[in-house]
Amino acid sequence: MKISNRLLYSQIVKDIDQVTERMYKFNSQISSGKRIETPSDDPLGMANVLVYRTELNTFDQFKKTIDYSNGWLSRMDSIFQDMDDLLGRASELAVQESSATSSPETRAGAAEEIKQIRDMILSDANSKYGNKYLFGGTMTQNKPFLNVDVEKWQDDVSTIGTAPAAPSDGDRYINAADNHIYQYNGGTSSWEDQGAPAEGTAVVVDDQNELFVFSSGQWESIYQGNDSTFSLQIGKGDSIETNIPGNEIFTNPAGNVIMTLMKLEKSLRNNDQTGTRSALSDIEASNKVISDNLAKVGATMNRLDHTKSVLEKSITDTTTSVSNLEDADYAETYTSLMNQQTIYEAVLKSVSMITSLNLTDFIT
Repeated sequence: MKISNRLLYSQIVKDIDQVTERMYKFNSQISSGKRIETPSDDPLGMANVLVYRTELNTFDQFKKTIDYSNGWLSRMDSIFQDMDDLLGRASELAVQESSATSSPETRAGAAEEIKQIRDMILSDANSKYGNKYLFGGTMTQNKPFLNVDVEKWQDDVSTIGTAPAAPSDGDRYINAADNHIYQYNGGTSSWEDQGAPAEGTAVVVDDQNELFVFSSGQWESIYQGNDSTFSLQIGKGDSIETNIPGNEIFTNPAGNVIMTLMKLEKSLRNNDQTGTRSALSDIEASNKVISDNLAKVGATMNRLDHTKSVLEKSITDTTTSVSNLEDADYAETYTSLMNQQTIYEAVLKSVSMITSLNLTDFIT
């Protein structure tokens, strides 16, 4: 078969290009440390690498969520421990001032300290984590609790709405039309308007079992949040409730912290020994609510720590899988580069020998 010079030189250039391309590939792998740089290097391997990278991104997001949840719960844990200490002090004061040796002056002084304790607990109830209120349920942008002045706390009302049927003497209700409190006079069988309530007036509404305060021209529940919770995803198919609504902690019927301290403060201001003594059982009930929620937070934090540990193991395993597929074996790649360099030098020498031939070489 006759081979023309044009075909010969074309094949020579092609061979040199192929060897040069392989040398470039191995050199690039050594420089980057990656065996797979483009899908064409290993289509199946690249597909698996992309799957693993997606998993790693998901794991990283789960880890960030766990860290955020742990921060949120740690803040709650600190608040509950602070409240436990504050209620402990309130209990000490109730014990001291329920004795017959206490005087109106000592009870008045204790009332001021109870007010300070209540203010500190209210501050805890309105705490934030970042820019979100902890205890407002899913209403994280609204301050959960309103403050109440015990000296403006009036007798209970039965309802907010219209006058109750079959009232008894002294019964009270809030008229929803004008927001006035009306009291029933049994002697005249009529409801008497008590006038426009002053700003900050507080009453317990019996049919709602909640404390309301008159603020900015309307009656508001002291709890401004809701009783909803939100869940955060911490794993594939695994989510966790991070928040506890404030009404389960501070105004829980099983142990109403705010109402308990208000009753104690009022009893102390009224020099009421019996009322002061009865507050002890309420404080104990409130303490139990706090302890139960503290245990709940602790259990959730333990679960998050376990999940994070498992997640970190998964990240390590997946990263190893990516490395096994994607990373270059330096020793093997360097050997391959040296082999290609030897081939390249041999090709150049062969080309030099072929291209240097002329007619005199055949004559001689």
